[in-house]
Amino acid sequence: MRYKRVLLVFPDYKGGHFGALRPPAGLGYLAEALEAANIEYDVCDMAVGYSLKYLAQKITALNPDLVAISLMSFMYNRSYEIIRHVKKVKPSLHIIAGGPHVSTLENSVLEDCHEIDYGIVMEGEKALVELCKGKELSEIKGLIFRINVTIITNERRPFEEDLDNLPFPRYKKFPLNRYVTGEIGIVSSRGCPYNCIYCPVNAAIGRRWRKRSAQSIIEEIMYWYNRGYRQFSMLDDNFTLNQKRVFELCEQIKNSNFRNVEFNCNNGVRADNVSYDVLKKMREAGFEYIAFGVESGNNEVLKTLGKGESLEVIENAIKDALSLGYKVTLFFLVGSPGETVEKVGDSVRLALKYPVFDARFYNLVPFPQSRLYNWVKENDYFLVNSENYLNNCSQWDNEPVFETPEMDAAERAVMLRYVKSVRKKIRCNSMKTTLKAKLGPLATPIAKFYVTDGFQNILMKNRFLRKNLKSLFQKAAKA
Repeated sequence: MRYKRVLLVFPDYKGGHFGALRPPAGLGYLAEALEAANIEYDVCDMAVGYSLKYLAQKITALNPDLVAISLMSFMYNRSYEIIRHVKKVKPSLHIIAGGPHVSTLENSVLEDCHEIDYGIVMEGEKALVELCKGKELSEIKGLIFRINVTIITNERRPFEEDLDNLPFPRYKKFPLNRYVTGEIGIVSSRGCPYNCIYCPVNAAIGRRWRKRSAQSIIEEIMYWYNRGYRQFSMLDDNFTLNQKRVFELCEQIKNSNFRNVEFNCNNGVRADNVSYDVLKKMREAGFEYIAFGVESGNNEVLKTLGKGESLEVIENAIKDALSLGYKVTLFFLVGSPGETVEKVGDSVRLALKYPVFDARFYNLVPFPQSRLYNWVKENDYFLVNSENYLNNCSQWDNEPVFETPEMDAAERAVMLRYVKSVRKKIRCNSMKTTLKAKLGPLATPIAKFYVTDGFQNILMKNRFLRKNLKSLFQKAAKA
Protein backbone atom coordinates (compact mmCIF):
# COMPACT_ATOMS: atom_id res chain seq x y z
CA MET A 1 0.00 0.00 0.00
CA ARG A 2 1.56 3.31 -1.10
CA TYR A 3 -0.87 5.55 0.82
CA LYS A 4 -2.89 4.32 3.81
CA ARG A 5 -4.76 7.49 4.80
CA VAL A 6 -6.17 10.15 2.49
CA LEU A 7 -7.57 13.58 3.31
CA LEU A 8 -10.02 14.84 0.67
CA VAL A 9 -10.06 18.64 0.44
CA PHE A 10 -12.45 20.99 -1.32
CA PRO A 11 -11.19 24.62 -1.50
CA ASP A 12 -13.13 27.59 -0.17
CA TYR A 13 -12.73 29.76 -3.31
CA LYS A 14 -12.54 32.95 -1.27
CA GLY A 15 -14.09 35.88 -3.07
CA GLY A 16 -16.91 33.81 -4.55
CA HIS A 17 -20.47 35.04 -4.22
CA PHE A 18 -21.93 31.91 -2.67
CA GLY A 19 -21.65 29.78 0.39
CA ALA A 20 -21.50 26.01 0.09
CA LEU A 21 -24.91 25.24 -1.38
CA ARG A 22 -24.60 21.45 -1.23
CA PRO A 23 -21.88 18.81 -0.77
CA PRO A 24 -19.48 18.54 -3.74
CA ALA A 25 -20.46 15.45 -5.72
CA GLY A 26 -17.03 14.89 -7.26
CA LEU A 27 -15.38 14.58 -3.88
CA GLY A 28 -18.30 12.42 -2.76
CA TYR A 29 -17.58 9.91 -5.51
CA LEU A 30 -13.89 9.80 -4.54
CA ALA A 31 -14.85 9.15 -0.92
CA GLU A 32 -17.00 6.18 -1.96
CA ALA A 33 -14.19 4.77 -4.09
CA LEU A 34 -11.76 4.95 -1.17
CA GLU A 35 -14.24 3.38 1.22
CA ALA A 36 -14.97 0.52 -1.19
CA ALA A 37 -11.23 -0.13 -1.40
CA ASN A 38 -10.90 -0.12 2.43
CA ILE A 39 -8.64 2.94 2.39
CA GLU A 40 -8.98 5.22 5.41
CA TYR A 41 -10.01 8.77 4.59
CA ASP A 42 -11.50 11.97 5.97
CA VAL A 43 -12.94 15.11 4.38
CA CYS A 44 -12.33 18.84 4.78
CA ASP A 45 -14.79 20.91 2.75
CA MET A 46 -13.46 24.41 3.26
CA ALA A 47 -16.34 25.90 1.29
CA VAL A 48 -18.57 25.62 4.38
CA GLY A 49 -16.35 28.11 6.18
CA TYR A 50 -13.49 26.05 7.55
CA SER A 51 -10.23 27.98 7.91
CA LEU A 52 -6.63 27.09 7.11
CA LYS A 53 -6.19 26.56 10.85
CA TYR A 54 -9.02 24.00 10.82
CA LEU A 55 -7.41 22.27 7.84
CA ALA A 56 -4.17 22.03 9.79
CA GLN A 57 -6.06 20.48 12.70
CA LYS A 58 -7.59 17.91 10.34
CA ILE A 59 -4.15 16.99 9.07
CA THR A 60 -2.86 16.59 12.62
CA ALA A 61 -5.83 14.47 13.67
CA LEU A 62 -5.85 12.11 10.67
CA ASN A 63 -2.10 12.16 10.00
CA PRO A 64 -2.68 11.37 6.30
CA ASP A 65 0.08 10.47 3.89
CA LEU A 66 -1.84 11.82 0.87
CA VAL A 67 -4.06 14.87 0.37
CA ALA A 68 -6.41 14.87 -2.62
CA ILE A 69 -7.76 18.26 -3.64
CA SER A 70 -10.33 19.21 -6.29
CA LEU A 71 -9.44 22.21 -8.45
CA MET A 72 -11.56 24.48 -10.61
CA SER A 73 -9.95 27.10 -12.83
CA PHE A 74 -12.05 29.67 -11.00
CA MET A 75 -9.95 31.10 -8.14
CA TYR A 76 -7.19 28.56 -8.76
CA ASN A 77 -4.57 30.73 -7.04
CA ARG A 78 -6.51 30.34 -3.79
CA SER A 79 -6.37 26.58 -4.25
CA TYR A 80 -2.61 26.81 -4.76
CA GLU A 81 -2.39 28.82 -1.53
CA ILE A 82 -4.22 26.02 0.32
CA ILE A 83 -1.91 23.40 -1.19
CA ARG A 84 1.18 25.33 -0.06
CA HIS A 85 -0.30 25.62 3.42
CA VAL A 86 -0.74 21.84 3.52
CA LYS A 87 2.93 21.36 2.69
CA LYS A 88 3.95 23.75 5.46
CA VAL A 89 1.84 21.87 8.01
CA LYS A 90 3.33 18.51 7.02
CA PRO A 91 6.16 18.74 4.46
CA SER A 92 6.25 14.97 3.93
CA LEU A 93 2.66 14.89 2.69
CA HIS A 94 2.11 14.07 -0.94
CA ILE A 95 -0.60 16.00 -2.79
CA ILE A 96 -2.73 14.91 -5.72
CA ALA A 97 -4.95 17.37 -7.58
CA GLY A 98 -7.87 16.66 -9.89
CA GLY A 99 -10.98 18.35 -11.21
CA PRO A 100 -11.66 20.57 -14.25
CA HIS A 101 -8.55 22.71 -13.82
CA VAL A 102 -6.21 19.75 -14.03
CA SER A 103 -8.20 18.01 -16.75
CA THR A 104 -8.05 21.18 -18.85
CA LEU A 105 -4.44 22.30 -18.33
CA GLU A 106 -2.82 18.97 -17.40
CA ASN A 107 0.94 19.12 -16.72
CA SER A 108 1.05 22.95 -16.68
CA VAL A 109 -0.78 22.83 -13.33
CA LEU A 110 2.12 20.90 -11.80
CA GLU A 111 4.53 23.34 -13.43
CA ASP A 112 2.71 26.31 -11.87
CA CYS A 113 2.35 24.74 -8.41
CA HIS A 114 5.47 22.76 -7.51
CA GLU A 115 3.90 21.49 -4.29
CA ILE A 116 1.54 19.23 -6.29
CA ASP A 117 3.01 15.76 -6.64
CA TYR A 118 0.34 14.16 -8.85
CA GLY A 119 -2.52 15.15 -11.09
CA ILE A 120 -5.53 13.17 -12.30
CA VAL A 121 -7.12 13.92 -15.66
CA MET A 122 -10.87 13.37 -16.09
CA GLU A 123 -12.48 10.67 -13.92
CA GLY A 124 -10.42 10.01 -10.81
CA GLU A 125 -12.11 7.27 -8.81
CA LYS A 126 -10.09 4.32 -10.11
CA ALA A 127 -6.84 6.24 -10.61
CA LEU A 128 -6.84 7.44 -7.00
CA VAL A 129 -7.38 3.94 -5.65
CA GLU A 130 -4.66 2.49 -7.89
CA LEU A 131 -2.25 5.18 -6.72
CA CYS A 132 -2.98 4.44 -3.08
CA LYS A 133 -2.64 0.68 -3.54
CA GLY A 134 0.81 1.03 -5.03
CA LYS A 135 0.33 0.37 -8.73
CA GLU A 136 3.33 1.36 -10.84
CA LEU A 137 2.96 5.07 -11.61
CA SER A 138 3.61 4.64 -15.32
CA GLU A 139 0.73 2.12 -15.51
CA ILE A 140 -1.96 4.34 -13.94
CA LYS A 141 -3.96 5.79 -16.80
CA GLY A 142 -4.94 9.42 -16.43
CA LEU A 143 -2.14 10.12 -13.94
CA ILE A 144 0.37 12.98 -14.10
CA PHE A 145 3.44 12.60 -11.90
CA ARG A 146 6.99 13.81 -11.36
CA ILE A 147 10.28 12.02 -11.81
CA ASN A 148 12.78 14.45 -10.28
CA VAL A 149 12.16 17.66 -12.27
CA THR A 150 10.45 15.93 -15.19
CA ILE A 151 6.65 15.84 -15.37
CA ILE A 152 5.19 12.71 -16.96
CA THR A 153 1.65 12.60 -18.38
CA ASN A 154 0.27 9.10 -18.87
CA GLU A 155 -2.26 8.18 -21.52
CA ARG A 156 -5.84 9.02 -20.67
CA ARG A 157 -8.06 6.52 -18.93
CA PRO A 158 -11.08 5.33 -20.96
CA PHE A 159 -14.34 6.72 -19.63
CA GLU A 160 -16.44 4.59 -17.33
CA GLU A 161 -19.21 3.60 -19.72
CA ASP A 162 -21.61 2.17 -17.14
CA LEU A 163 -21.94 4.75 -14.39
CA ASP A 164 -24.01 2.32 -12.34
CA ASN A 165 -20.70 0.65 -11.53
CA LEU A 166 -19.67 3.66 -9.43
CA PRO A 167 -21.28 3.86 -5.95
CA PHE A 168 -23.19 7.12 -5.51
CA PRO A 169 -22.01 9.57 -2.82
CA ARG A 170 -23.29 9.02 0.71
CA TYR A 171 -21.28 11.91 2.19
CA LYS A 172 -20.63 10.02 5.43
CA LYS A 173 -17.79 12.32 6.53
CA PHE A 174 -19.08 15.57 5.03
CA PRO A 175 -20.54 18.38 7.21
CA LEU A 176 -24.10 17.92 5.94
CA ASN A 177 -25.59 20.32 8.50
CA ARG A 178 -23.50 23.22 7.19
CA TYR A 179 -24.66 23.33 3.55
CA VAL A 180 -26.93 26.23 2.66
CA THR A 181 -29.71 24.62 0.62
CA GLY A 182 -30.33 21.43 2.57
CA GLU A 183 -30.67 19.62 -0.75
CA ILE A 184 -28.81 16.71 -2.33
CA GLY A 185 -27.32 17.08 -5.78
CA ILE A 186 -27.52 14.08 -8.07
CA VAL A 187 -25.19 13.44 -11.00
CA SER A 188 -27.24 11.27 -13.33
CA SER A 189 -24.90 11.47 -16.34
CA ARG A 190 -21.45 12.63 -17.37
CA GLY A 191 -20.11 14.31 -20.49
CA CYS A 192 -21.57 16.66 -23.08
CA PRO A 193 -21.76 15.90 -26.82
CA TYR A 194 -22.24 19.54 -27.82
CA ASN A 195 -19.52 21.96 -28.87
CA CYS A 196 -20.43 25.48 -27.74
CA ILE A 197 -17.47 27.78 -28.32
CA TYR A 198 -17.32 29.08 -24.73
CA CYS A 199 -17.15 25.67 -23.06
CA PRO A 200 -13.91 23.65 -22.62
CA VAL A 201 -16.07 20.52 -22.51
CA ASN A 202 -13.77 18.18 -24.39
CA ALA A 203 -10.85 18.98 -22.11
CA ALA A 204 -12.73 19.25 -18.80
CA ILE A 205 -15.40 16.51 -18.77
CA GLY A 206 -15.33 14.85 -22.20
CA ARG A 207 -17.84 14.92 -25.03
CA ARG A 208 -18.88 11.32 -24.67
CA TRP A 209 -22.21 11.26 -22.83
CA ARG A 210 -22.71 8.42 -20.38
CA LYS A 211 -25.68 7.80 -18.16
CA ARG A 212 -26.85 6.12 -15.02
CA SER A 213 -29.94 3.96 -15.15
CA ALA A 214 -33.25 5.14 -13.74
CA GLN A 215 -33.05 2.40 -11.11
CA SER A 216 -29.63 3.59 -9.92
CA ILE A 217 -30.92 7.14 -9.54
CA ILE A 218 -33.98 5.94 -7.64
CA GLU A 219 -31.72 4.05 -5.23
CA GLU A 220 -29.82 7.28 -4.51
CA ILE A 221 -33.03 9.25 -3.99
CA MET A 222 -34.40 6.54 -1.70
CA TYR A 223 -31.18 6.52 0.36
CA TRP A 224 -31.51 10.22 1.10
CA TYR A 225 -35.30 10.17 1.40
CA ASN A 226 -34.98 7.63 4.21
CA ARG A 227 -32.62 10.07 5.94
CA GLY A 228 -35.11 12.92 5.84
CA TYR A 229 -34.08 14.76 2.67
CA ARG A 230 -36.86 16.01 0.42
CA GLN A 231 -35.14 18.32 -2.07
CA PHE A 232 -32.97 17.06 -4.93
CA SER A 233 -31.19 18.80 -7.77
CA MET A 234 -29.96 17.23 -11.01
CA LEU A 235 -26.42 18.54 -11.41
CA ASP A 236 -25.44 17.14 -14.81
CA ASP A 237 -25.35 19.30 -17.92
CA ASN A 238 -27.55 17.02 -20.02
CA PHE A 239 -30.15 15.47 -17.76
CA THR A 240 -32.79 15.33 -20.52
CA LEU A 241 -30.53 14.24 -23.40
CA ASN A 242 -32.06 10.76 -23.36
CA GLN A 243 -35.77 11.47 -23.03
CA LYS A 244 -36.67 7.78 -22.78
CA ARG A 245 -34.57 7.57 -19.61
CA VAL A 246 -36.31 10.66 -18.20
CA PHE A 247 -39.73 9.07 -18.79
CA GLU A 248 -38.60 5.87 -17.09
CA LEU A 249 -37.12 7.75 -14.12
CA CYS A 250 -40.25 9.85 -13.64
CA GLU A 251 -42.44 6.77 -13.74
CA GLN A 252 -40.30 5.09 -11.10
CA ILE A 253 -40.40 8.23 -8.93
CA LYS A 254 -44.20 8.19 -9.07
CA ASN A 255 -44.30 4.48 -8.25
CA SER A 256 -42.00 4.96 -5.27
CA ASN A 257 -44.66 6.98 -3.42
CA PHE A 258 -42.30 9.69 -2.22
CA ARG A 259 -44.12 12.37 -0.22
CA ASN A 260 -43.38 16.12 -0.24
CA VAL A 261 -40.40 15.65 -2.54
CA GLU A 262 -39.09 18.39 -4.82
CA PHE A 263 -36.83 17.88 -7.83
CA ASN A 264 -35.03 20.67 -9.67
CA CYS A 265 -32.88 21.19 -12.74
CA ASN A 266 -30.78 24.07 -11.39
CA ASN A 267 -27.87 23.50 -13.73
CA GLY A 268 -29.93 24.12 -16.84
CA VAL A 269 -31.09 22.00 -19.76
CA ARG A 270 -31.15 22.55 -23.48
CA ALA A 271 -34.49 23.63 -24.87
CA ASP A 272 -34.14 21.27 -27.82
CA ASN A 273 -33.82 18.32 -25.43
CA VAL A 274 -37.27 18.72 -23.91
CA SER A 275 -40.78 18.47 -25.28
CA TYR A 276 -44.14 19.27 -23.75
CA ASP A 277 -44.63 15.59 -22.96
CA VAL A 278 -41.26 15.31 -21.22
CA LEU A 279 -41.83 18.46 -19.19
CA LYS A 280 -45.31 17.27 -18.24
CA LYS A 281 -43.97 13.90 -17.11
CA MET A 282 -41.29 15.58 -15.03
CA ARG A 283 -43.81 17.94 -13.47
CA GLU A 284 -46.06 15.05 -12.51
CA ALA A 285 -43.07 13.36 -10.84
CA GLY A 286 -42.33 16.39 -8.67
CA PHE A 287 -40.01 18.60 -10.71
CA GLU A 288 -40.74 22.20 -9.74
CA TYR A 289 -37.84 24.31 -11.00
CA ILE A 290 -36.12 24.25 -14.37
CA ALA A 291 -33.44 26.43 -15.91
CA PHE A 292 -32.76 26.82 -19.62
CA GLY A 293 -29.36 27.68 -21.03
CA VAL A 294 -30.61 30.32 -23.48
CA GLU A 295 -27.34 32.30 -23.86
CA SER A 296 -28.87 34.86 -26.26
CA GLY A 297 -32.20 36.17 -27.52
CA ASN A 298 -30.74 36.56 -31.01
CA ASN A 299 -30.46 33.75 -33.57
CA GLU A 300 -27.28 35.13 -35.13
CA VAL A 301 -25.50 35.12 -31.79
CA LEU A 302 -26.77 31.61 -31.02
CA LYS A 303 -25.28 30.41 -34.29
CA THR A 304 -21.95 32.07 -33.54
CA LEU A 305 -21.87 30.42 -30.13
CA GLY A 306 -22.36 27.01 -31.72
CA LYS A 307 -25.49 26.29 -29.68
CA GLY A 308 -27.16 24.33 -32.45
CA GLU A 309 -30.66 25.44 -31.50
CA SER A 310 -32.91 28.31 -32.53
CA LEU A 311 -34.71 31.03 -30.63
CA GLU A 312 -38.03 29.59 -31.74
CA VAL A 313 -37.27 26.24 -30.09
CA ILE A 314 -36.13 28.01 -26.92
CA GLU A 315 -39.28 30.12 -26.69
CA ASN A 316 -41.51 27.08 -27.18
CA ALA A 317 -39.76 25.31 -24.30
CA ILE A 318 -40.14 28.35 -22.04
CA LYS A 319 -43.85 28.62 -22.83
CA ASP A 320 -44.40 24.89 -22.28
CA ALA A 321 -42.62 24.96 -18.92
CA LEU A 322 -44.53 28.00 -17.71
CA SER A 323 -47.86 26.54 -18.80
CA LEU A 324 -47.09 23.46 -16.69
CA GLY A 325 -46.42 25.54 -13.58
CA TYR A 326 -42.62 25.38 -13.41
CA LYS A 327 -40.51 28.07 -11.85
CA VAL A 328 -38.37 28.95 -14.84
CA THR A 329 -34.92 30.53 -14.84
CA LEU A 330 -33.14 31.67 -18.00
CA PHE A 331 -29.35 31.80 -18.35
CA PHE A 332 -27.86 34.41 -20.69
CA LEU A 333 -24.33 35.39 -21.70
CA VAL A 334 -23.30 39.00 -22.30
CA GLY A 335 -20.49 39.90 -24.70
CA SER A 336 -20.50 37.02 -27.19
CA PRO A 337 -18.56 37.35 -30.47
CA GLY A 338 -20.64 39.37 -32.91
CA GLU A 339 -23.01 40.59 -30.19
CA THR A 340 -23.89 44.28 -30.29
CA VAL A 341 -25.66 46.48 -27.77
CA GLU A 342 -28.82 45.99 -29.80
CA LYS A 343 -28.47 42.21 -29.67
CA VAL A 344 -28.04 42.31 -25.89
CA GLY A 345 -31.36 44.11 -26.01
CA ASP A 346 -32.84 41.06 -27.75
CA SER A 347 -31.83 38.96 -24.74
CA VAL A 348 -33.39 41.47 -22.37
CA ARG A 349 -36.63 41.54 -24.35
CA LEU A 350 -36.80 37.73 -24.22
CA ALA A 351 -36.17 37.73 -20.48
CA LEU A 352 -38.94 40.27 -19.91
CA LYS A 353 -41.37 38.66 -22.33
CA TYR A 354 -42.40 35.82 -20.03
CA PRO A 355 -43.22 35.69 -16.29
CA VAL A 356 -40.09 33.74 -15.42
CA PHE A 357 -38.81 33.21 -11.89
CA ASP A 358 -35.32 34.51 -12.65
CA ALA A 359 -33.00 35.54 -15.48
CA ARG A 360 -29.25 35.45 -14.95
CA PHE A 361 -26.95 37.41 -17.21
CA TYR A 362 -23.33 36.25 -17.01
CA ASN A 363 -20.28 38.17 -18.06
CA LEU A 364 -18.84 35.90 -20.76
CA VAL A 365 -15.47 34.58 -19.60
CA PRO A 366 -13.15 32.69 -21.99
CA PHE A 367 -11.94 29.53 -20.27
CA PRO A 368 -8.61 28.05 -21.38
CA GLN A 369 -8.89 25.29 -24.00
CA SER A 370 -12.23 26.62 -25.25
CA ARG A 371 -12.63 27.79 -28.84
CA LEU A 372 -13.66 31.19 -27.50
CA TYR A 373 -10.42 31.54 -25.56
CA ASN A 374 -8.35 30.72 -28.63
CA TRP A 375 -10.35 33.14 -30.79
CA VAL A 376 -9.99 36.03 -28.33
CA LYS A 377 -6.28 35.37 -27.92
CA GLU A 378 -5.61 35.08 -31.65
CA ASN A 379 -7.36 38.40 -32.29
CA ASP A 380 -5.70 40.13 -29.32
CA TYR A 381 -9.06 41.11 -27.80
CA PHE A 382 -8.14 40.43 -24.16
CA LEU A 383 -8.38 43.37 -21.79
CA VAL A 384 -6.84 41.42 -18.88
CA ASN A 385 -4.87 38.19 -18.78
CA SER A 386 -6.46 34.90 -17.78
CA GLU A 387 -4.64 34.71 -14.44
CA ASN A 388 -6.30 37.95 -13.36
CA TYR A 389 -9.86 37.25 -14.47
CA LEU A 390 -9.92 33.60 -13.43
CA ASN A 391 -8.82 34.60 -9.94
CA ASN A 392 -11.52 37.14 -9.30
CA CYS A 393 -15.28 37.18 -9.74
CA SER A 394 -15.33 38.28 -13.38
CA GLN A 395 -18.23 36.01 -14.27
CA TRP A 396 -20.49 37.89 -11.84
CA ASP A 397 -18.88 41.34 -11.95
CA ASN A 398 -19.38 44.23 -14.35
CA GLU A 399 -15.79 44.32 -15.59
CA PRO A 400 -15.37 42.88 -19.11
CA VAL A 401 -12.34 40.69 -19.73
CA PHE A 402 -12.27 41.09 -23.51
CA GLU A 403 -13.79 43.30 -26.18
CA THR A 404 -14.79 42.89 -29.82
CA PRO A 405 -15.20 45.25 -32.77
CA GLU A 406 -18.99 45.05 -32.25
CA MET A 407 -18.89 46.03 -28.56
CA ASP A 408 -15.94 47.75 -26.90
CA ALA A 409 -14.98 47.66 -23.23
CA ALA A 410 -17.00 50.73 -22.24
CA GLU A 411 -20.16 49.46 -23.94
CA ARG A 412 -19.73 46.06 -22.32
CA ALA A 413 -19.42 47.57 -18.86
CA VAL A 414 -22.60 49.57 -19.44
CA MET A 415 -24.48 46.50 -20.65
CA LEU A 416 -23.33 44.39 -17.69
CA ARG A 417 -24.62 47.02 -15.27
CA TYR A 418 -27.86 47.28 -17.22
CA VAL A 419 -28.65 43.56 -17.26
CA LYS A 420 -27.99 43.41 -13.52
CA SER A 421 -30.83 45.89 -13.05
CA VAL A 422 -33.01 43.86 -15.43
CA ARG A 423 -32.47 40.75 -13.35
CA LYS A 424 -33.49 42.60 -10.19
CA LYS A 425 -36.67 43.76 -11.91
CA ILE A 426 -37.56 40.22 -13.00
CA ARG A 427 -36.90 38.75 -9.57
CA CYS A 428 -38.80 41.54 -7.86
CA ASN A 429 -41.83 41.03 -10.11
CA SER A 430 -41.73 37.28 -9.49
CA MET A 431 -41.56 37.77 -5.73
CA LYS A 432 -44.40 40.29 -5.75
CA THR A 433 -46.59 37.88 -7.67
CA THR A 434 -45.84 35.14 -5.15
CA LEU A 435 -46.51 37.29 -2.08
CA LYS A 436 -49.34 39.52 -3.22
CA ALA A 437 -52.26 37.19 -2.39
CA LYS A 438 -50.98 36.71 1.17
CA LEU A 439 -49.46 40.08 1.98
CA GLY A 440 -51.29 42.55 -0.24
CA PRO A 441 -49.60 46.00 -0.35
CA LEU A 442 -46.68 44.73 1.74
CA ALA A 443 -45.62 42.46 -1.13
CA THR A 444 -43.94 45.30 -3.06
CA PRO A 445 -41.56 46.64 -0.36
CA ILE A 446 -40.70 43.10 0.79
CA ALA A 447 -39.90 42.05 -2.79
CA LYS A 448 -37.73 45.13 -3.33
CA PHE A 449 -35.77 44.40 -0.16
CA TYR A 450 -35.45 40.73 -1.06
CA VAL A 451 -33.58 41.45 -4.33
CA THR A 452 -31.06 43.88 -2.83
CA ASP A 453 -27.44 42.79 -3.12
CA GLY A 454 -26.91 42.86 0.64
CA PHE A 455 -29.85 40.61 1.47
CA GLN A 456 -29.06 38.20 -1.35
CA ASN A 457 -25.49 37.87 -0.10
CA ILE A 458 -26.79 36.94 3.36
CA LEU A 459 -29.37 34.55 1.93
CA MET A 460 -26.81 32.65 -0.14
CA LYS A 461 -24.78 31.88 2.98
CA ASN A 462 -27.43 31.32 5.64
CA ARG A 463 -29.19 27.95 5.65
CA PHE A 464 -31.59 28.80 8.49
CA LEU A 465 -32.81 32.01 6.84
CA ARG A 466 -33.08 30.37 3.43
CA LYS A 467 -35.11 27.44 4.78
CA ASN A 468 -37.59 29.61 6.67
CA LEU A 469 -38.07 32.08 3.83
CA LYS A 470 -38.73 29.24 1.44
CA SER A 471 -41.39 27.88 3.77
CA LEU A 472 -42.98 31.33 4.02
CA PHE A 473 -43.04 31.81 0.25
CA GLN A 474 -44.53 28.36 -0.28
CA LYS A 475 -47.35 29.19 2.13
CA ALA A 476 -47.92 32.50 0.40
CA ALA A 477 -48.04 30.84 -3.01
CA LYS A 478 -50.74 28.43 -1.79
CA ALA A 479 -52.88 31.14 -0.19
